[in-house]
Amino acid sequence: MNCAAMLRSVLAGCLVTACAPAAVIYSNNNPLDDSFTNAAPVNQGQPVGSSGWYYNNVRNSGVVGVQSTLPYASNGSVYFHSPSGSAKADVEYLANGVNLGGNYLAGGSLGAFANLQSFSYLWYRDGSSTAASHLHPVLRVLLDADGNLSTTGDRGGLVFERVYNGGAVPVNTWVADTISSSTYLWNFGLGIGFAANINATPYAYDATLAEWQAYFPNAVILGFSAGVGSGWSGVFSGAVDAISWTIGGQSQAFNFEVAPADVPEPGTLLLAAAGAALLLRRRS
Repeated sequence: MNCAAMLRSVLAGCLVTACAPAAVIYSNNNPLDDSFTNAAPVNQGQPVGSSGWYYNNVRNSGVVGVQSTLPYASNGSVYFHSPSGSAKADVEYLANGVNLGGNYLAGGSLGAFANLQSFSYLWYRDGSSTAASHLHPVLRVLLDADGNLSTTGDRGGLVFERVYNGGAVPVNTWVADTISSSTYLWNFGLGIGFAANINATPYAYDATLAEWQAYFPNAVILGFSAGVGSGWSGVFSGAVDAISWTIGGQSQAFNFEVAPADVPEPGTLLLAAAGAALLLRRRS
């Protein structure tokens, strides 16, 4: 690495540490990649350590795992591969996750849906993907519509996709998206069917987060989910990282890595930056 690149790397690390603290979730096979898959058509899952995250809803040879295949900031991200239209794979943060037949469901809530202010993530579509060009790893908020956790027929979620928000889907680059009150989301489940139309428009995919919150005033948040597949014709490969949310003014953020990176002490970072700057001056 040349001096200029070293200086940029050190300073970028300082900025990330200062303004974006996040819990780091490591692969189960640390320092090796995870690659959880399931050839059967019935959903299966696996905890990611004791982090509250799960590889979940994996079926028909879908693949998910914290890997170094498409690293973001350091050496990892959550990688997905869907080899066919019937494959599916998710990574999910679940409140008090419980094992139900090998897959995982939330046993608690993260708070009132009405208090959800935003959620965000980074996603990547690999250029080798042959699935439709508008597809990318989606982000979902999982809900219990009436807030009563003892009844499960009204569970489901709201899904973010760029295609319904006027955004392009580039390949071979990391893309950041934030879902806020004005972002369009579509639903699955929640006791109202698939892609229900809850507003006055003739279109089922243009209800905002704020409109959904008004429609389900008693709903609670079961967790958050990112994933690919289920009806995506063709092959898809991609990844997600830096998943975060803010509920009632309280934020949580997560990065996914394969192995612990050596993190220098702040004083060491400053010395490295100063040394690199000195070398640049001497060579200029």
